[in-house]
Amino acid sequence: MSSERDDKRTIEILERKCTALQAELDTVKIEQANYLQNISHQLVAPLNAIKWHIENLTSGRMTNIDRAKKVMRSVYSQSTIAVHLAKNFALMSNLEGDHALTALKEPLQPVSLCRLAINLADDFQPLGWDKEIDIAVDKTNFETASEVLVMKPLINQVLSNVIENAVKYSNPGSKILIGGKYNKDHDSVSVVIRNHGIPLPAQVADVFKRGYRSDSAKNKYPAGTGFGLFIAKRIVEIHEGTISAQMLGRDEVVFTITLSVRGLEGKARFREPKNRSSRR
Repeated sequence: MSSERDDKRTIEILERKCTALQAELDTVKIEQANYLQNISHQLVAPLNAIKWHIENLTSGRMTNIDRAKKVMRSVYSQSTIAVHLAKNFALMSNLEGDHALTALKEPLQPVSLCRLAINLADDFQPLGWDKEIDIAVDKTNFETASEVLVMKPLINQVLSNVIENAVKYSNPGSKILIGGKYNKDHDSVSVVIRNHGIPLPAQVADVFKRGYRSDSAKNKYPAGTGFGLFIAKRIVEIHEGTISAQMLGRDEVVFTITLSVRGLEGKARFREPKNRSSRR
């Protein structure tokens, strides 16, 4: 009898686990469908804007040079958004099937995080202009920081996601400041991105959760996937680094990304950049 009771108890436990797994699977399927619908909607918007601007430029209706320059700046901004969304979509797809992102097979290479930040500030500045937001890089202590051994395209996406997040949720007329420094004790480099905008949730760590968006974020920017910071955190973790967020004062938001200079040495393929002076 004891054996039968044990068997029944085991079966009941397995049934509960199966039910829980099925519920989790159903939730994931719904999230995937919502994500695909959201990302496709967000991709269509900038592509339609680009198409409309090109039609205006090629139709001969745009005769004012200054106006044409503004239109081209908008085309660049919308292209930046589309490329950024497409990269996040690719990374999210890899995360779904390969939690270590090894499918990307990216080699390690030494990267100046200061130079990377400067390039990205230039890329995202046209988006900031629309809201009179200035994106600046403080080179003090940052320019002389050691290069870090990382998978460059992935770390590029981490900084892109945090900067783009800052642009979306900053107050009009404010400033986004990117700085960094080398930590000798831990042989690491930290990148700090500051902006003034909507506050972080009471549970700050929630911003890194998969698909999370606060009510304030939804009100400020209705379109959004809630995957940008989740992807950033996963990539940083793969690099054995840390990423954190905190509030300073009433509306100053600070994100800090810390990466080891050579912590991944010997753990992945290595590649020296062909042209160390090239932009990317």
